[in-house]
Amino acid sequence: MKRRQFLRNASYASLLLATPALTRCSTGSQRLKLLVLGGTNYLGPAIVNEALKQGYEITLFNRGITNPDLFPEVEKLKGDRSVDTENLSALENDRTWDYVVDTWPSDPRMVARTAELLKDRVKGYSFTSSIAVYEDKTVEGITETAPLHKVTSYEPGMSYYQSKVLCEEVVQGHFPNTHLITRPPGIHGKRDESWGLVYWLWRIRNGGDVLAPGDGTDRIQYIDVNDVGRFTITALEARQFGIFNTIGPRLEPLAWTEFLLKVNNHYGNSANLIWVDTDFIAEKELRPVVDIPIWEPKTRRAGRHTMNSDKAIAAGLTFTPMEETFDSALNWYDHIKSASADPGLDKNRPFNGMTRDKELEILTEWQKRISQ
Repeated sequence: MKRRQFLRNASYASLLLATPALTRCSTGSQRLKLLVLGGTNYLGPAIVNEALKQGYEITLFNRGITNPDLFPEVEKLKGDRSVDTENLSALENDRTWDYVVDTWPSDPRMVARTAELLKDRVKGYSFTSSIAVYEDKTVEGITETAPLHKVTSYEPGMSYYQSKVLCEEVVQGHFPNTHLITRPPGIHGKRDESWGLVYWLWRIRNGGDVLAPGDGTDRIQYIDVNDVGRFTITALEARQFGIFNTIGPRLEPLAWTEFLLKVNNHYGNSANLIWVDTDFIAEKELRPVVDIPIWEPKTRRAGRHTMNSDKAIAAGLTFTPMEETFDSALNWYDHIKSASADPGLDKNRPFNGMTRDKELEILTEWQKRISQ
């Protein structure tokens, strides 16, 4: 075994051995009080569910519009963080919590208002950011110290990644030593309505010819929503503050060949994967991520799917088996849409892929090309 690989394996072994001590350090020793901003949409429920498992005291603050019937046993404060319709009166008092958990906004003004309001009444602030904040995604193995996009101030209509950079700065400014910032990639599983992962699951479950992009050696990274939720609670319990790449679905980046074969095997090997050359995909103006969900060729942004999560693993990040994520995501789709609905037909989703008819058209042209 090469020395570099030996050291890497030894490092992973030590991380995994250390993880139980981190995750046990405070479980059951104290009943944390959490203020969750939002908490009923997507990532929020995963965090709340994990906190409830630990017996924590939860307070939700939201508008009471999205899934208002979730968590009937939990205290709910009603208000609005939107800048134009702001109503924070339910938080304008002397109540205290151990931590505040903020999962969704990309408007730094909203984060600034709640951080300022709560800075003397909570011990720390957890904020869910994104790997979108990294400036150069052409470099493999991006860690938490990699340069971020340069953003100076908020401007209306600024991009998602610019807003997230400013949100992180706000949180760190108000909680310099007790901030927990997670940077996940695409988050999938139950309640995911982007249909990005679902595109592949639905296609392959239905069987027949399926367009597989490139030569199979490009990489893919994503994270199960429950993994982010579990890590957030684990890190707060252990007071593991700082910035963490919460990257999955496993320790090492996954090749597209292995990913699609794993999906196909899980759903009975009913699909015929047809690998289509990257140049042909470009010729047909099929957009990575958009028309072909999640996928990006390594020649485009090699760092996008090779992020380094060693720090988060050392702090307790664990991974849901991929097959569980597949079932959670696809069962949710079947519940919200239907098992017969083509994800590519949902025009309300920007990253849900091409339609089945378009896919078959492209495959027909590809077969003609390679038969010449």
